[in-house]
Amino acid sequence: MFSKKEVKSLANEAYKEFYKKHKVSCQISLVHLDEFWKLAKKSPLIKDDIKRKIPLKVGALVVHGVKDVICLNEDIINNLTSNPDFVKALVLHELYHILLKGKVRENTLNEDVKSENRVDFNMEKEFPEYAKYFF
Repeated sequence: MFSKKEVKSLANEAYKEFYKKHKVSCQISLVHLDEFWKLAKKSPLIKDDIKRKIPLKVGALVVHGVKDVICLNEDIINNLTSNPDFVKALVLHELYHILLKGKVRENTLNEDVKSENRVDFNMEKEFPEYAKYFF
């Protein structure tokens, strides 16, 4: 089981690794479970999964703003994995969303799917050892 401190440390390690390739600025925040799900349910992709009764496996998410914030919750992460590299992969995935956010035209399900595909493509190309956790 990961503690909050361990999750934050793994997230920071992933950020440093990503930053060597892409100078992305963001904040990493551990949020309470209720807050995490409140934020997650604003996503058209998550709403669609809920509507279609697809089990949610959301381990991290980005709140875009003046300063983008990657939100994590240690309880969710501990329910998904005990693998430190998987935690790093979650953060790298969200960092790509920040890097590529300029390509998203609107907050729709279709655009969310395109965004996920762009992230997967780039992550597979630049961080294949972490991308494998999403395929």
